[in-house]
Amino acid sequence: MQHSYVQLAKLLKLDIRRQRYQVGDRLPSVRLYAASQGVSVSTVMRCYRHLEGEGYVEIRAKSGMYVADWTAQQRARRTIDASIDAVSPPAVQYEQLASLQHRMTQLYVLTSQPLTLALHLATAAPQWYPCDAFARIGQRLLRRDPLAFGAYATGTGLLALKTALIGHLARCGVDFSPSDLLVTSGATEALQIALRAVTRPGDTVAVESPVYFGILQMAEHLGLKVLEVPCIAGQGISLEALEYALEQHGSVRAVVAMPSFQNPLGSGMSDAAKRRLLGIVERHDAALIEDDVFGDLAPTPERPRPVKAWDRTGRVIYCGSASKSMAPATRVGWVVGGRYQRQLESLKLSNSLATPLFVQAVLAEFMESGALPSHLRKLRERLAATVEPATKAVLQHFPMGTRVGGPPGGWWLWIALPEAFDTMVLLHAAARRGIAFTPGALFSATGKFANHLRLNVARPWDRELEHGIKTLGQLIKAHQDRIPGGVVRFQ
Repeated sequence: MQHSYVQLAKLLKLDIRRQRYQVGDRLPSVRLYAASQGVSVSTVMRCYRHLEGEGYVEIRAKSGMYVADWTAQQRARRTIDASIDAVSPPAVQYEQLASLQHRMTQLYVLTSQPLTLALHLATAAPQWYPCDAFARIGQRLLRRDPLAFGAYATGTGLLALKTALIGHLARCGVDFSPSDLLVTSGATEALQIALRAVTRPGDTVAVESPVYFGILQMAEHLGLKVLEVPCIAGQGISLEALEYALEQHGSVRAVVAMPSFQNPLGSGMSDAAKRRLLGIVERHDAALIEDDVFGDLAPTPERPRPVKAWDRTGRVIYCGSASKSMAPATRVGWVVGGRYQRQLESLKLSNSLATPLFVQAVLAEFMESGALPSHLRKLRERLAATVEPATKAVLQHFPMGTRVGGPPGGWWLWIALPEAFDTMVLLHAAARRGIAFTPGALFSATGKFANHLRLNVARPWDRELEHGIKTLGQLIKAHQDRIPGGVVRFQ
């Protein structure tokens, strides 16, 4: 009997679901299966491609066809279906964003008071940055040009800084010229103008879930809908879920992702996954906004290559910053926009005109001195040294059932408390004791991850930090009496 590729796919899918073929099993070759079913080779090839799209088959180059982990992919699809439903009705989207703004307001109010341990910001201890070197460079520059503060900043960035950045990023495969790069006021401005360049109010953008809450705030202010795609610890954004989302939700204009050192999971994508991510956005005619602010601090011998390193069509908008790696106070960022570069420059001009030249000159001279690699190596070592004792302290002092994850190289811990806890409520109690962290609900437009918290440990391990973690644990354990609705009451 002659079957079409769709009919053939239904039969093979039924065999897989009935476990005639187990997950990981190699399927018959195209020619063998075509002969056994009495169909053409092209029909079998289309059948396998069809099942690959549905998540049942994995086609491995030079190896053959294998049964994919279709049950996990079905779960991912159900998750993304829920996200798609969430962004469709405008009323629901408005309520989600209003709720996010309410949660952000609570964080700002609670952390504006004097704190003993401000563990809510993603920044390292000031003494871990080369502040003395920057001070000497700044003094030398002002002696050389006392009128520097009287000069009005114009243009797309200081050529000396652009040249230094070109040399630095060339080591991880990003190749560009000075005219391809725009210096911004931090990565925040870079991300904001990137979103403005590729979207219009009412458009949908796909983001990781959990996601850095600043992206959610930008989307709200720009009138964008957010489609949350699951992010997998240790792997990064789920590419299966992303592809399914883009197929089912054709109006997605851009994907925003942190392929290296994702915030808050700390995940890093493999080179193969990064190339696949690029292929997905290319097939679906979407822009990829790549946030690489933590790339220099990823705990690997060599700096991870960003997706931009494989971009040949200018579809990737690459955003970086000195705020995490060199000097938080400078608020200097950059963007390499590819096909969107001229739009980005126009938006920067109307947004803030130009980035201050003096701080650019200080950073440029520091990088030209050759001191950056040594500084980054020391910073990574210091960050890594805090992770192990901080993790042990959390597991020792927090309730049973607590799970600890986060970047293996340091910076913060991503902590999951037992399901009944609401970390936004916990923050109210902790702030009264001078301790702040970032509640997990801020990392989703829908309030997911309410039982999670991000705890910044990018500081020297000392008694103060140990005591703060112990205090948080005691605070949770002391108030485990549940109130209606399964939420823990903190007093």
